[in-house]
Amino acid sequence: MPIPNYLQEIAYNERPKGDFTSFGLKCKCGSTHFHIYESYLDKHEKELCKPYYDALDYSITGGCFSSCTKDENGVLHHWVYLTHSRNGPKEEVIIPPKPICACIKVIKVKCSECGNEYVIYDSRTCGYDGVFSTNSAEKEYNPHFKLKKRRDGLPVEICISVEHTETFEEFQNIISCEYSKYTDAFLWIVIYSIDDNNKKRKLYEFETD
Repeated sequence: MPIPNYLQEIAYNERPKGDFTSFGLKCKCGSTHFHIYESYLDKHEKELCKPYYDALDYSITGGCFSSCTKDENGVLHHWVYLTHSRNGPKEEVIIPPKPICACIKVIKVKCSECGNEYVIYDSRTCGYDGVFSTNSAEKEYNPHFKLKKRRDGLPVEICISVEHTETFEEFQNIISCEYSKYTDAFLWIVIYSIDDNNKKRKLYEFETD
C-alpha cells in the first residue's frame, strides 16, 4: 500500500503489512526529531460548539434509551424515550448544525533542528472524506495551534501508519481519480511518537471515511 503523496518527501523506512503501510518522518534537513502541534478550539469557538454538543449529549443520555429515525424526506430525527418502552412517551431532540470549527482537526510537526514545518494530517484534505470533500467553508477556516508538550519538553521521532483496503485499480472502479488522490484517500491513520528510550506511544487515530 502506498505512502500518501503529501508525505512522500519526508517519509522513510517504509514497512508495508497487509492493508497498512508504516513509515517514519525525516525532515528535509535530515533530522528525525520533531515537536508536535495540534489544532484546538479557542474560547469563542467552544461557545459556538456548546449548543451542538449539549444537544448531542442529551440525545444519548437524556432518556432511558435513545433512537434515530429517518422521515420520508430523508431527514434524521433524534429521540429520547422517557420510559423503557418504545410505546411510551418520547421527546425529540433538535440537534443544531455542527459548527465548521468543530469538524476540523489538523496535526503538524516542526523540525527541532531547522524549524521546517509539515502538516501530517488535515481532516479537510487528507483521508477519503478530506480528499473528496467539496466544503469550501471548511477549507477557508484558519485553525489555531498549540504545542503538544512532553513532560521533559524534548522532541520526538514520528511514526505513521495508514490503511488502504483497495489497490489503485480497484479504487478506480469506485472513483476515477489520479494516483496522488488515491494515495491521500486512506481510510485510517494512526500517528505515534517514539522517545529517546525507543518508547512508542499512540498520539492520534482517525477514521477518515
